Amino acid sequence: MNHTSKESLANSSQYSAYSDSYFDELYNDNTDPWQYQTRWYEERKRNTCLALLPQPHYERAIELGCGNGVLSELLAHRCQDLISIDGNHQAVKLAKERLAALPHAKVIQGIIPDKLFSLKELLEQRKPLSENTSINQPPFDLIVISEILYYLSSSDIDVVINWALHNLALNGTLLCCHWRYAIDGFAMTGESVHQRLHQVFTNNNKNQHSFNHQSQMIDSDFLLDIWQRSSTSVAMQENLI
Repeated sequence: MNHTSKESLANSSQYSAYSDSYFDELYNDNTDPWQYQTRWYEERKRNTCLALLPQPHYERAIELGCGNGVLSELLAHRCQDLISIDGNHQAVKLAKERLAALPHAKVIQGIIPDKLFSLKELLEQRKPLSENTSINQPPFDLIVISEILYYLSSSDIDVVINWALHNLALNGTLLCCHWRYAIDGFAMTGESVHQRLHQVFTNNNKNQHSFNHQSQMIDSDFLLDIWQRSSTSVAMQENLI
């Protein structure tokens, strides 16, 4: 999900949590409300996210807030198994159409964070984890949280962060990317969201979760942070140091 023209599309009321009506309005007679497919800004941001992923390939990934599936399609080429979630029925329909030729990519509708706690059955139906993966290990080695957290309430943001803490596998990657500017009708911004992410993941290295801040990009227009549940950098992975 994203940003451009949000100010003109949102009404004057304040949303305290995810709003069905807000996204229904965005997708009303519009298959690409943020112009993911036509704006260079969007293409550049996607390319930056993909380029900064520290692993070339992931076994099982989840994308929170997939919109119409433009980023999902690219992520699917880096993953053996991908689950993409969005709360809007029209967005999910469009994403399913885009990913129809990629059977290892599953698009589901559900409101975040609630939908995150009903994934067990779906995971059991998907491709089994590799033989080298412990059954007790968290299920995802890539979690993508892009352009969604500022649409949630403060308490729901904390729920998503806590969920990510417990569901990212050892050596896994967490990618978070958000638009920096204020969105009319919503209290949270990319700045406040990433401050909260840093408070948890960057300052939480003395416990069992132990996240390493792999990459940070402070663009004029968006913030991008990548954490790994590993102390090994890309250069270390390739024995350069």
